[in-house]
Amino acid sequence: MKSTLRAALALLVAAAVGAPAWAQNLKKERANILAVDWNAMQVRMKDPQGRETTWTVARDASVVFTDKREEFPNPKLQDLVPPMYVHFTYNGDTKQITAFDVAEVGFEPSKAKDPGPASASQQQGVITAVDVNVGQVEVQLPSGRKTFEVNPKGQLRNFKAGDRVTLTVSKQGDREVVTSIKRR
Repeated sequence: MKSTLRAALALLVAAAVGAPAWAQNLKKERANILAVDWNAMQVRMKDPQGRETTWTVARDASVVFTDKREEFPNPKLQDLVPPMYVHFTYNGDTKQITAFDVAEVGFEPSKAKDPGPASASQQQGVITAVDVNVGQVEVQLPSGRKTFEVNPKGQLRNFKAGDRVTLTVSKQGDREVVTSIKRR
């Protein structure tokens, strides 16, 4: 009786450890990337219903480009940027993304990789509000108050209202995104 119980227990342990992919509760979704933070292994996305969610990403998550595949010969997580439209697979138990398939890049990668001098500008101002979780900063510029998306948003951790800063602002599609922020 004991040997039968031990054999059954060993079989259960083996099944749990070596569970195939179909038993890992994998689910699929799709969304537009709004922001990425590879330091925290997170990506904020907006689904087709307009809901925004921040997802954790596995460090070994796979990346495949269906759109503009030739522009991304060795795809990696760092290639994922707004406003890409992606299909992604995640573990339903941990809510951690394990795979991305970029269905629509949303911009011309060759132009984005070599932006040229006109696509980025530096602006100076005083921070009036910071939201690290969302990745936004409000700055009082000489031209008036303006709110910017910051990518990667982790840059905001050491800043607070009242800090005098220099921002590097890049044009991404029709949006202006802060790609670098420094105290002055």
